[in-house]
Amino acid sequence: MPQQCLDDELIEDKLAAQHYTGEQIAQIMPKLKEIDDLRRDKNALILAHYYQILPIQLIADIRGDSLKLAMAAREIRDKQLIVSSTVHFMAEMVKLLNQKIKVVIPDLTASCSIAEGINGEALRAIRKSFPSAAIIGYINTTAESKAEMDSVCTSTNAALVAQSISGSPIILLPDYNLSKNVLIPLAEINPRQTYLAYKGMENGSLVLEDVSKGELHRVWTGHLSIRDKGTCEVHERFTLGEVEHLKKKHNIDEVLSHPEVNPDVAAISDMVGGTKNMIDYVGLSPSKRFLVITECDLLAALREAYPDREFITPCYLCQYMKKNTLDNLTNSLRNEVYEIKLDQRTAEGARRSLERMFELTQ
Repeated sequence: MPQQCLDDELIEDKLAAQHYTGEQIAQIMPKLKEIDDLRRDKNALILAHYYQILPIQLIADIRGDSLKLAMAAREIRDKQLIVSSTVHFMAEMVKLLNQKIKVVIPDLTASCSIAEGINGEALRAIRKSFPSAAIIGYINTTAESKAEMDSVCTSTNAALVAQSISGSPIILLPDYNLSKNVLIPLAEINPRQTYLAYKGMENGSLVLEDVSKGELHRVWTGHLSIRDKGTCEVHERFTLGEVEHLKKKHNIDEVLSHPEVNPDVAAISDMVGGTKNMIDYVGLSPSKRFLVITECDLLAALREAYPDREFITPCYLCQYMKKNTLDNLTNSLRNEVYEIKLDQRTAEGARRSLERMFELTQ
């Protein structure tokens, strides 16, 4: 497993290239040095999602999307501490896949609007109503929710999981936009299968939509402690009109969108895929100017990888991802807080659905 080596000059150059001022860099570098020293003293490894602020991405041993971080977590053996600079469900995922190493997160309140849109009770109700279904849950869910699923998926492999799993109907949840963007093309390929996208909570019922017929199925539960819908607060902000305006204004060659965007935005995009897919796609494209429809801080990785390309975005930020700062990352390392702990039953169930994802996508 790689160990980040602090290269002051390289990091300063990367920060400057992303328009950090000299004063900001002067404040950041001592904090990165302290984090690096603590990491070595603690024999710790830092994981960071692409939506973290750039200084955290640069100090991390491993940065990536949720799938890359999940795969990396399975392979960590020689560390005593893992700091997951992510949101809470991702830190849980790291713990699920590496039980023996202590896992901490800089801020326990770093949640996710998608994860807050479903829970174990809701999933058990859906299972009761659809006993033969294959229930696939987005990785942006809590361990308690994952324990009730047949398989987890990521934005990168959702279609492959849905194609590979057995059961009928196939239910994808909780992100309605991602579910429709993934399931509608599959329904066109395999019209004999029934695909249901979770739409949300309405008047005490969980609502699932048949993506082919448009029919709604309601599962009565009464009040549950979940959001009315499990969509991404960032990606649902992008509108068709905004994308069309920016495309014309900046003479955009190609539009890259995350699968959590509204289906009408996805429909006019040249490429729809997860964060890692976007990075890889640019490398294969001859285009020079891209409109990137996802969380703003992915542009740091894109600009670093392709300095000869131009990337435009409305720059919407995830409030949850930004709860992690250099200061609370330092605190998390120094004091080994806040530790991720899971009860045995939840951990076993959630781990099963995660491992099922790996089996289906090998």
